[in-house]
Parts: sequence; structure tokens; C-alpha cells
Amino acid sequence: MFDYRSRKILSLILVGLILLFAIYVLHNASIIQNFTRKIRKGIFTTSSTRSYSGRKSLTPTWPYSGPFLNSAPSEAFVTFSNNNPKYLALLTNVLDTVHLFSTRPIIAYGVDVDLDLDTVKYPRLIKRRLSQKDCGPSIYFCKIYAIVESQVDYGIYIEADTLVNWNVDILFDVLHRWPYPLPLAPRHPDDPNNYLNFLTQFKLGLKNRTTPYIHAHILWNYRAYPFLQRAVNLLRQGQFMGANFDETAINILLWQAKSNHTLCKVDPYVSYLSSYELSEQICKTYCHTAYILIHGAKDPTDMANIIVRLKNHTGSPFVQTPKHGFHYLNETQYTCCYPDSHPSSMHPLLCEHRI
Repeated sequence: MFDYRSRKILSLILVGLILLFAIYVLHNASIIQNFTRKIRKGIFTTSSTRSYSGRKSLTPTWPYSGPFLNSAPSEAFVTFSNNNPKYLALLTNVLDTVHLFSTRPIIAYGVDVDLDLDTVKYPRLIKRRLSQKDCGPSIYFCKIYAIVESQVDYGIYIEADTLVNWNVDILFDVLHRWPYPLPLAPRHPDDPNNYLNFLTQFKLGLKNRTTPYIHAHILWNYRAYPFLQRAVNLLRQGQFMGANFDETAINILLWQAKSNHTLCKVDPYVSYLSSYELSEQICKTYCHTAYILIHGAKDPTDMANIIVRLKNHTGSPFVQTPKHGFHYLNETQYTCCYPDSHPSSMHPLLCEHRI
């Protein structure tokens, strides 16, 4: 009897120890996974837990709210604003389209404020806070700072005047295929040619422009953080105070890095939306467009109306060609790349430039 009871008690103790060991292993696996992820982004080096720039980890230390309270999501949209009622009204429309058309969360940074936005109404909203003094001398520089602070593996920056279309999550697919340590951005339809002074400062000339000028609707993955942190460092030093500020900075630094890819023009101006709605067969200006991000809406009421228009055309073909109407991305005989570039084998929304 004694031996039987002893064996039974011993068995229960062994089962308990096995369970405790399993919990311990799972806990440490999570820690290792997070640590590996940070190494991959360049937050840690082999010698210390400091970024390659010598600063501490860029992971936010302030409280923030939303569904990911103690970690950054792997994929997300990123934006920033202050509590100006007009900008908040614009931003709520952005949140509406993200929650309508995407499955990903959106991180919204308040500049020196806690944003007055409803995380119950917008369950995939993550509210964070940043200080303008950390961005640099211009509030425009908070864009790049917010991108770096987000620490997401795959991110899409959205301006407060930009709405997303039904197909926006395709852009995350691009980022998963993008193998280079540089951010991506769409080709700008008009080169402002106002940056010669900055080319000179960085020992570049017009012949060193390895791509057409890009619009700073920035996409990035974890490989781009060293490039983006360098941009933040330069902006904090007061570089690029002029021309198009952060957009000029990204263009100059991409040319310096000899980048040779852009996204298609995926962010047409809102005034061209009717071409998409009508699926026009002939395009006369600003063709070679993929209608994925719609930007330039400055009035909250107009933005709300545009959302209705986008919703009414959910599923519509969105790649515009000059003479063959609109098509879907898998119709590879058509492209949104301009004739002076080549569709990339990596993804049909990527254009390779051989300047």
C-alpha cells in the first residue's frame, strides 16, 4: 500500500515538473523570438543593447493604447497628427478606410499630445505619442521619426490627407518581397527640381539621380531601419531645412545609396479619382497609375464622400494604362511602370530604373 501511494505521489510530482518546464521553455522562446527580431532590425549589436548609431533602443517607452499594448505589430500603417480639430477630422476618415479595406492595424502618433481618437470605434488603432523636439527643427521631420519609432517589420506611412483603397494590403505583399535595405516610395508625376543645393551638399550631381523623383509616401521593412535612422540623425542636425524637407531628404539619400527601384505611382491625386470610377479607356495625363492610395483631400466632408465613392467601386480594376483602360495586377501584359522603366520580376508594382 505504501509503495503504491508513493509511486502515485511521485507520478503527480513528475507531471507537475514537466508542466512547469514546458511553461518555462515557452516563455523563454518568446523572449528569444523578440530578441532575434530586434537584432534583425538593427536595434541590438553583438557588443551591447544599443542601436548602431550609439543610441538606446528606439522602442517606445511611453504608454500607448490599442490592441498591442506591449509590443509592435509585425505589419502596420503609421501616421501622425496633433489635436487640431481639422487634422483629427481628416485622420478619422483615414481610420475609416483602413478599417474598411485593410486587415492591418494603424499606429497614430500624437505630436506632444494624446490623440483624441476612439479605440473602441477603431479597434485596430494604436495610439502613441512623440515629442517634436525628437524629430528635428521641422514638424515635417516627425514623419521619418514616427516611422523609425514604430519598429514594425513591414510598414506603410499614410498622410492625414490620404485614403486607402480596397486593394491596399497588396502593398504589404510588396514589402515581403523587397530584399534591399532601403525604403520604397511611389514615383512622383512631377519632379520639382528644387533640390540642387542639397545634391551639392551631398556631393551629388543631376547625373547621379538613379531613379526619378519619388513622392514620400514611404513603405519600408525591417531591413531599411539603418537607412531611416541615418535620415533621422541628419534631420535632427538641421539638414534638409528647405525644398520639400523630408521628401527631399529621402530622395537625396536614396540617390546617394544608388537605389534603382521605385513603386509605381500608387498614390494618384484625388482629382483623378473619376477616371478610376468611370474606368476610362483613354488617359491623357498622369497615366501609368495604380489606384491604391488616394491623396490630397483637405476637407473632411469631401473625404467622407470619397470613402463612399471608393466603397461603391470595391473590387474594380485599378491599374490605369494610357490607351487600354484599367486592368488588374495579374494581367501582366499591362503595367503601371512608366515607359522609361522596366517592371520588376519581384512584383508588378515595382519598377526598375536603368538610368
